[in-house]
Amino acid sequence: MKKYLLAFLLLSFTNIFAQFDLGAGMGLAFFSSPDLKDYLNGSFANSTNKLNTFNSSADFFVELGYNINKNYQIAVEYNFNIYSFNSPLGVGNYNLSVDRHKPTLIGYYVIPGIGYKFKFGGGIGVRILQAEETIYEPVNYSTKGVGFLLKVQGDTKLSDNFYALIAGELRYDLPGTIQTLAKATIGFNSFSAGLKLGVTYYF
Repeated sequence: MKKYLLAFLLLSFTNIFAQFDLGAGMGLAFFSSPDLKDYLNGSFANSTNKLNTFNSSADFFVELGYNINKNYQIAVEYNFNIYSFNSPLGVGNYNLSVDRHKPTLIGYYVIPGIGYKFKFGGGIGVRILQAEETIYEPVNYSTKGVGFLLKVQGDTKLSDNFYALIAGELRYDLPGTIQTLAKATIGFNSFSAGLKLGVTYYF
């Protein structure tokens, strides 16, 4: 009787913790931010470094997911995005660095298989933007708002509990406005498309 009870408890423990997965990685995002583009192109860019409609930035992320059942999952993702711009300005340089913090609550529909898993989801979260603008001395700004995410992810088994992941996503972020050194009020609202690579651990 004790053996059966112990086996039942071990099986229950395994089932509980097999419902989680933890993923991390990095990627590239192509974003369009009309206000930022107009501000930099109009005031600081030259013929060689003008912003295009879409510009690239770097993404880093970590995500924890909980499987409600085999087809539905809820997850919390923290995404950190960085972008910088610099241009000659007289005897010095103009620099702008932007850090975007993007925590998001996501709901997924999951299609599991032997050695793979596909996830289709969407979510919403807080958007926190921190920027440092330098003409002669650095000035720091911060603002916050809201953002939305659509995401597709595929996981492929590497070993017992480790999976490789590849994900594509669309984001629409509305973090708010700042008053710049040039006395311009600009918004950092942006639309972006991104590709991410990483690993996932199932436990």
